[in-house]
Amino acid sequence: MGLYQRILIPTDGSPSSNAVLEHAARLAHDQGARVKLVTVVDETLGDHVGGELAWIEPELLRENLLAGARKSLDGAVARARELGLEVDSELIESSDGRIDRAILDAADGWQADLLVITTHGRHGLARLLLGSTAETLVRRGKLPILVVPAGDAH
Repeated sequence: MGLYQRILIPTDGSPSSNAVLEHAARLAHDQGARVKLVTVVDETLGDHVGGELAWIEPELLRENLLAGARKSLDGAVARARELGLEVDSELIESSDGRIDRAILDAADGWQADLLVITTHGRHGLARLLLGSTAETLVRRGKLPILVVPAGDAH
């Protein structure tokens, strides 16, 4: 039995979050661990829609965000199973825009003993404005975190 038995992996459908599955799969196999994939939908995105998108109804936007997130999560689950993982999944709706908090709550609720995350490799103004979920997880998390740099999942 390995050190890690329950590995939580946040995924958002980006190439870097999908690629981290390969890395996490090797670790999970080595440790004999179970894996849970989570996708967090930021419901506050609808609060920021304006301009050309002002015609979109908030409920329609929410439904589209959830459908896209579900499709992305289902794809990640399928890939994890192809890699031979025993996998759980959860789609989480964040009503306060705190994706990091939702991930940490999911890790705590599932009793994860390791969080495997990826960076997105943003630089400059994009990183400053968007912040870094990975950085916040590292600062606020209470469990071990393996951070795989974007583009370095192998």
